[in-house]
Amino acid sequence: MLMIMIDVNDFQPVLRMGITIDEEAYIARKLSSMIDIKKERILDIAPGNCLIPIYLSLELNKEISGVDDWKYFKKDEAERLIRKYGARVNLFYGLPQIPFKDNSFSIVYSVMYFYNLKREIMKVLVSEIRRVLEGQGTVLIVDPIMTRGKIRKEMEEGKFKLVEYTEANALSFSKWEKIS
Repeated sequence: MLMIMIDVNDFQPVLRMGITIDEEAYIARKLSSMIDIKKERILDIAPGNCLIPIYLSLELNKEISGVDDWKYFKKDEAERLIRKYGARVNLFYGLPQIPFKDNSFSIVYSVMYFYNLKREIMKVLVSEIRRVLEGQGTVLIVDPIMTRGKIRKEMEEGKFKLVEYTEANALSFSKWEKIS
């Protein structure tokens, strides 16, 4: 795979995420190695400034959809960055409801979003992810290590199986598979 060069100076941090742009770039590189490139339809939950979906779209040569409520980052600014880098990223309004049909995606990922959610909203989101995820689709979640237990509980109750887990830089990287 190519190493994609993104000028981190083009991006502003997203308050909701609570991480730096350099940390976002690190997460994007790590996620690219976790995504099965044979899977086609990818959804980013709460892409914010869109650094991560832009990187992944270019690195993996994939189209990525992103859904957010756009409260913490202006959608038009994210779209400007997408155009600047020529990425194949399409943005939509939503959350916690996801505005797509059942079985629309083979991969769903979320970075630094779940830890912000109250339990009842997380339950709705997990249910929505399950609905839009095909068969034995994959969910990737990156959040602070301190929230791994809370996320694990909701994902397992939502009928997902943990298939891979790593920790790095005070972050948990979990890979889940939808249980049929």
